Amino acid sequence: MDEEDAVEALTRLGLTTYEARVFVALQQLGTGSASDIAEITAVPRSQVYGAAEDLQSRGLLDVQQTRPTVYRPVSPQEAERRLLSQLESVGQDAFAYLENVRGSADNDEERSEAIWTVRGQPSVRDRVIDLIGDADERVVYGTSDPDLLEEELLAALQAATGDGIDVTVVSDEPAVLDAVPESVQAVRQPADDQPEASTARLLLVDSDTLLMGIISADLGDDGEIAFWSAGTSFATVLSVLAEEMIELDR
Repeated sequence: MDEEDAVEALTRLGLTTYEARVFVALQQLGTGSASDIAEITAVPRSQVYGAAEDLQSRGLLDVQQTRPTVYRPVSPQEAERRLLSQLESVGQDAFAYLENVRGSADNDEERSEAIWTVRGQPSVRDRVIDLIGDADERVVYGTSDPDLLEEELLAALQAATGDGIDVTVVSDEPAVLDAVPESVQAVRQPADDQPEASTARLLLVDSDTLLMGIISADLGDDGEIAFWSAGTSFATVLSVLAEEMIELDR
């Protein structure tokens, strides 16, 4: 990592570009005036004062009231602790607000039959885990690929059984079934009985939620794409068809 990388990283933690450059310059100097900072960085001296004031308000530097004013930064370890703490606090406030306003603009009009897509294996996995967490009665998860029975997903399935949810994993692959926790029902589905399709994973939740994931080289680096629907007649009909294809008793 070079200086520009460090500045970019600091901006991702909430600093402005000028604040990040001033802070990096002070780490190099140890202590310095606005003129000292302006000499070794791309920040104009007139802008150093405002950036330093903001850094002081964040607790990232101390100010010596002399002529000229001298600035001293906190250590990198202390800066890391404070910036991460501030970022966490801001994030918690923001997401708490989003939770409070979620759905607040809903009206009584009938919603459209929504079908959503999600791209990338980590994102698909996270969506599967979220949908499992919404289950009230039943979860069915099917895959022939052991790599799609991720550790986090296994934990979500096991947690669902602890909440009294009926959880079943269906596969024609012994490696998948062998990885299933004892609390989860494992059902072998012979490959000959499965539909001719490129489905990589299938999730059924209760009777009105379905997710189907597909892996293809045509998808490039994303690797996997999935579509899902919840609480719609579309999902209900497809769930019935999917259960019939994998021969599950409703």
